[in-house]
Amino acid sequence: KFGLTVAPEKTQILRFSRYPPSRDQRFNFLGFEVYWYKDRKGIPRVKRRTARKKLQGASKRIREWIKENRHLSNSEFIEGLNRRLRGHYNYYGVRGNSQSLKKFYEWGIRTAYKRPNRRGGKRRNYTWATFFKALKQLGVGPRIVEKTQRYAVYA
Repeated sequence: KFGLTVAPEKTQILRFSRYPPSRDQRFNFLGFEVYWYKDRKGIPRVKRRTARKKLQGASKRIREWIKENRHLSNSEFIEGLNRRLRGHYNYYGVRGNSQSLKKFYEWGIRTAYKRPNRRGGKRRNYTWATFFKALKQLGVGPRIVEKTQRYAVYA
């Protein structure tokens, strides 16, 4: 209908099974790295985490935003940072991805704390205590937003 074609260099068919040797295989799909792991009971499960390139790109965009907007007032700055972090969590906040979310959150908070304090002047704008107090008021923090699936069994 639209005349679209699939690019062969971007398309691949993989054997992705819980049995060896494909169990050790990982691939990237829609910004996630998909792989097998064994849960606590030893049952193989599929897990997703943020792809490394996507995590680096998001970190770079946050850093650039912080650099361009460090002139804002403290409350405006934290609100803008919160919007960007929340957007990242809304897409990548799937079950099993908490380590990547935590890594991104800690990196973003550390970078955001450093940048406004480099605006000049002898007095620092933030201490860690006041910075975390402001973050806590706005509810900045990594979240898993994916809903758990509940299955109903009818007999």
